[in-house]
Amino acid sequence: MTAGVLAIMIAATLCAGTVRAEESARQILDRRKALDDTTRHWNDRHEKLTLRISGRGSERVRELELYDRREPGDEQKTILFFLAPAEVKGTAFLAYTHKGRAADQWLYLPELQRVRQITARTRSESFVGTDLTYHDLDLLQEMTSWSEDDAGSHLRGEEAVDGVASYVIELTPKREDIGYKRIVVWLGKDDLVPRRLELYEDGPEPKKRITQGDVRSIGKIPVAHHLVVETSAAGTRTVIDAADVQFDQGLEADLFTQRYLERGGR
Repeated sequence: MTAGVLAIMIAATLCAGTVRAEESARQILDRRKALDDTTRHWNDRHEKLTLRISGRGSERVRELELYDRREPGDEQKTILFFLAPAEVKGTAFLAYTHKGRAADQWLYLPELQRVRQITARTRSESFVGTDLTYHDLDLLQEMTSWSEDDAGSHLRGEEAVDGVASYVIELTPKREDIGYKRIVVWLGKDDLVPRRLELYEDGPEPKKRITQGDVRSIGKIPVAHHLVVETSAAGTRTVIDAADVQFDQGLEADLFTQRYLERGGR
């Protein structure tokens, strides 16, 4: 055996070892979930949001206050209140996110003084005029707990998003209630925070594109403070900016009820 052949064999062996050592998409997603369950775990969250909804030459601004509370078994409760402008003040939204099935959702409309439950028929409606539907809100909350039984995963490679090196993972939903045919996620390699999501229906172009940025750490928890949702076919976009993000403030379970929903704020 010549020295050249030996060198080629050693190089091939080393390359094979490198390939075997690479993480799969599922291993990366599981690593992210493990961080969320341990060092980055939180029990409740409070933040203030500013929404800018634009399209067709106009822009509307909304100010909100949002509260989250995690429950056992990857369940989560969310309540948010619209603070401004005057025409939407008092509008409120409540959601109970479940693992593996659709969330329970309610919307309080102060002008009607009644609570409207979001049903399977109305889940595809826009959430108060934004580029997100009620179904999208549920999807974004629940997908962090997905397993391969919910959506198959494939690592497409690596790509930078706004200068951040990211894993590109394609998810192929197996549950019909997820709605989208495929979802592509860009996860930052260093912090595993999603930098971009593309949601596809039947066509080659994404139905919606979600971009996250301005990632800052609150304690040990990295938080994206800027989010943009675009629906290219409609020419609309929703920009969401977060402020005053706080974790583990001891939010009581009673806050996440229809009784509080009807109050339109704390």
